Amino acid sequence: MGFAALNPSYVAKAVFPLGDTRIVEHLNDLLFLAINAPEQASGRIVAAARFGAEWIVPLAAAIVVCLWIWSAPHKRAALLTAVIGVLAGLGSNHIIGLVWVLPRPFLVGIGSTLDSHPPENSFPSDHATFLWSLGLSLVVTAVLRWWGWLFVVLGVSVAWARVYLGLHFPLDMAGSLLVSLAAAALARLGLPQVERRVFPPIEALYEFVLQRVRLPVAIFPRRSRWR
Repeated sequence: MGFAALNPSYVAKAVFPLGDTRIVEHLNDLLFLAINAPEQASGRIVAAARFGAEWIVPLAAAIVVCLWIWSAPHKRAALLTAVIGVLAGLGSNHIIGLVWVLPRPFLVGIGSTLDSHPPENSFPSDHATFLWSLGLSLVVTAVLRWWGWLFVVLGVSVAWARVYLGLHFPLDMAGSLLVSLAAAALARLGLPQVERRVFPPIEALYEFVLQRVRLPVAIFPRRSRWR
């Protein structure tokens, strides 16, 4: 079955098996058209949306690397747990995508499309799932909570940008939020195990690499700094 033959109603029926899915589909379309760029879209807004859609996730990944380098060990353990939550969220997206293959808006001829994208599955959004899983996992582990809220807010901006550019439906973002909440719950439950069993060998390997490569201590602090 090709993308053109599919309809977002499949997800609506899965999420609301006992309700009238036509209402959900109609609301999804209305929200999409309300957020999606108009025909005479502002060039500055389009540029901002493209930046958000393409660059916020790489910037967030770079921030995670910096947090790992410059955070105390107990914060690194929480950060590692959040990364595991992200991997769980993205893995869930892949599994969901195998079950519900849904077209992107530009494949069903609705709204405006202002950025290029391969004709892949639309539901859920990997970009939003990455940021919300990361942010919510940090929030619920209560260690790097303010950074977590920042990632959540960035996720909202990315969700808006990708709908604005015509790459996703709002329903895709709702699916990402549900997946991210589940990933964050997993991170919260798994934090003690990560602290005891997963983090110590990973930190030991990290310290070993720092020593072997002889990276400067001023930029790459060793564990001894935090004692």
